[in-house]
Amino acid sequence: MISIRQRGARSALACLLMLPAACARRMVNSPVPSATRPPSIRSMEPDQVNVAGWEKAWTNLLNDAEQSFTPELPRLLAVEVELVVGNPGAAEDQLTLTVMDVTGQEVAAAVQTVCASDPGQVLFVIPKGGVELSPGKTYRLRLTGGATFGWKYVVGGYEHGEATFNGKPLLAEARTTYLFRTFGTK
Repeated sequence: MISIRQRGARSALACLLMLPAACARRMVNSPVPSATRPPSIRSMEPDQVNVAGWEKAWTNLLNDAEQSFTPELPRLLAVEVELVVGNPGAAEDQLTLTVMDVTGQEVAAAVQTVCASDPGQVLFVIPKGGVELSPGKTYRLRLTGGATFGWKYVVGGYEHGEATFNGKPLLAEARTTYLFRTFGTK
């Protein structure tokens, strides 16, 4: 005979075992034939990278969180962002990464369901094989979602852009940058 405590433990274990399967949706697009499947991260060339060490600073995604960047490669294939669980509770959250030109015009967007048990580095693959960019021109990444996740940022960091929050610098006294990497090709 199984006690109530054992049943509770079994139920909790079953939920934990089901969570990774429920949150395994790390790719942006619906399944596509292998001939048109987005390139793997190994076949993508890193372009712009913020390699600064994180010191526990983050901002929520309910507001307008943006990072400017200046690509060197003409085709953007994917963007990786570094996240932290800022407000525990939800098992997952749907996030949208939007790439915009300097005027704020959307040039690409990708949607991703991210599991709270494994936020870390989240890769957004740009649909349809990526988007053409003009090397040397400024673009912006906007990351939006619910209350669960925060986008990690640092003081200083990436030298070819900066982070903004609701259209203003994150910190009035220092230049800040979100942690991200872009991947592209020639």
